[in-house]
Order: sequence, then structure tokens, then C-alpha cells
Amino acid sequence: MKLNMQYDAEQELIRRCQQGDKAAFAQLVRAYQQMVFNLLYRLIPDWMDLDDVAQDVWVKVYQSIGKMKNFASFKTWLHRIAVNTYYDKMRKHGQRVEVSLDEPEADDEPQTNLELVDTGLLPEELILNAEWKDFVDEKIKALPEQHRLMIVMREIQNFSYEEIAEVTNLSLGTVKSRIARAREKLILELSDYFKEVKADVS
Repeated sequence: MKLNMQYDAEQELIRRCQQGDKAAFAQLVRAYQQMVFNLLYRLIPDWMDLDDVAQDVWVKVYQSIGKMKNFASFKTWLHRIAVNTYYDKMRKHGQRVEVSLDEPEADDEPQTNLELVDTGLLPEELILNAEWKDFVDEKIKALPEQHRLMIVMREIQNFSYEEIAEVTNLSLGTVKSRIARAREKLILELSDYFKEVKADVS
């Protein structure tokens, strides 16, 4: 029931936005600005102004929301605008954007056999460890472009495979393949951190 109420409230906000209600748009921004920030933070390079990109995203949302028809897909629609704004910024600065679709498709997500090295720390300690969080963010940002977007949307923002396919305009098989490859790369990098921690403790 609570989820339905939240959904209905969001639909009403969008309808009010389409009628030119600026207060409703401000509410919508407050509801989703952290999600957009988290996505862009892990995508954009350090030399790019995060606030500037985020502002451009919301300007485009404001300009385009009147044309939106399928309210149920607002989250994916918003993410598509954020990702496309990021790509536009990269191209504007002469940066190559990796958006090739040449990876093999797969009906089922490939399984990885990699395991993280046990550090002897409790999960809660790792989660609360600021150094660990910074290390993970650094390694995510170091992933190849096409893999970084996938891992952020899937593992951090909890998008379904179908939602990611809709945002990126990729096939479901390609999305699953890229997420599996991204996980492999990330697990290898994170395993190095665990090995260093274990060596320091020994």
C-alpha cells in the first residue's frame, strides 16, 4: 500500500510539472537529485564539474518532461537523460566515448568463479571503512566506460537488467555480458586490496 501511495504521489508530481508547476518540479528534483548525483559521481572524470553536469541534466528534464507520456518509467527516463548528458559533455571536450555494441550476446548472465580474499574483518567493518569506500569508488571509476556504467546502475543503484537495457538502448544479452565482465574486473581489483590488508595485519 505504501509503495502504491508513493507511486501515485510521483505520478501526480509529474502531471503537475507538465502543467508548469515549478514547486512540483522542485519536489521532483529533491526526490531524485541524490540518485542522479550518485550516478554522475562515478561516471564523470575528475576534471569535469559534477555540479555543472547535474545542473544540465535537470535543465533537460525540465525542458522535456512535458513530452513524457509513460510516467511509470520516469526513473529510467531520467537516467537516460543523465547518461546522454554525460556523453554529450565528454564529446564536447573531445573525449572518446565507448559505446560499441560488439560484445557477444548471452541469454543468461555468465557466472564468475572469482572469490574475494578473506580479510578477517566483519562485513560491517568493511562497509563503515572510509578507506574501503574510497578504494571501491576509485576502482569503479577506473573501469572501461562501457563496463563502468553497467556496474554503477546494477550494483549501486539496483537497476534490473531490463531497466539498464532500456536506459542504454542495448540488448538484454549485451547488458548481462557487460555486467559480468565488469564484475570480473572489479573483483580482481578489490582482491588486491584485501591482500594488502591481510599483509598489513600479519
